[in-house]
Amino acid sequence: MATSTKRFGKVEHAIDIGFLLVNVRGFFRDLVLYTVAKLGKAYGYAIRRFISQNIRVYVPSSGVLYPTLHELEKEGLLRSCTEGKRRVYILTERGSEHLAMRIDYVEKLIRKVSRTIELMEYVGFRELFETLKKLWELEVEPPKNVLDSIRERVTEINAMLNSLLELHSE
Repeated sequence: MATSTKRFGKVEHAIDIGFLLVNVRGFFRDLVLYTVAKLGKAYGYAIRRFISQNIRVYVPSSGVLYPTLHELEKEGLLRSCTEGKRRVYILTERGSEHLAMRIDYVEKLIRKVSRTIELMEYVGFRELFETLKKLWELEVEPPKNVLDSIRERVTEINAMLNSLLELHSE
């Protein structure tokens, strides 16, 4: 659900990103299993690197990755051993069976995320977010006329994209 904040003289609703969070935990578990399967055997850093290269907008923190690895190991989907100073994870037969049932979903979601990121980069979203981040870090408040102009353009872009959705749903 969106939350309300008072900004620029009227109530604005915060972006509802709930749709992004649906089944994220389940997907992340599957993504870790998928990663270990692709790498054959892998230690934490290699798993993080693989995920960041394939998802491109997310690098799992150690605080998320390692508890997930331990949980998957506890459930018998992964096993681990020590090689040198590193703990290496390997998919078990049970993990392979679990992943086999989910692999189409995982690969489809990876493709969708990758394609979405490509589109966002192509249209300049990455630069836009970097600029917004710099403004935020420097505590620069854009003038209302600049914000109004940006809002106007975003409204035009949304109208174009919504017309594509309408064509697609027909």
